[in-house]
Amino acid sequence: MKQNNEIERADIVIDRDMDVDSDTGHEITAYIETWFDVDKKFGIHTRADDGTWLNMYAKFDPFEDILHIECEISRDSGSTYFEYEPTSAESRLIKDMITEKIQEEYGQTPQAFCRGTENSDLEWGGIS
Repeated sequence: MKQNNEIERADIVIDRDMDVDSDTGHEITAYIETWFDVDKKFGIHTRADDGTWLNMYAKFDPFEDILHIECEISRDSGSTYFEYEPTSAESRLIKDMITEKIQEEYGQTPQAFCRGTENSDLEWGGIS
């Protein structure tokens, strides 16, 4: 993380398994592996409890170029949720990383991944 707590490329990994919203077909949900100090970044306290961790999800609409970040603090006793508003640099980074992962894993653009039509060997949402 940068001095100002801004997420950098080395801080996250985009998981290969992604879903496309079945209602609109325009929003990709991707799990973001966090390799940074989530307690420092978000002002939460997960480190003190082995049964507590943060799940971070990107909701990316490649047609409108919109990104939302949803976070879940999971505990043995239940979960709490919050939304994170990424900086413009973080937003661009995450959108770029999702685009790269879709190209690497499925050989598609994010828009084609949503439509599932660019590569006829792949089913809707890029999953065969």
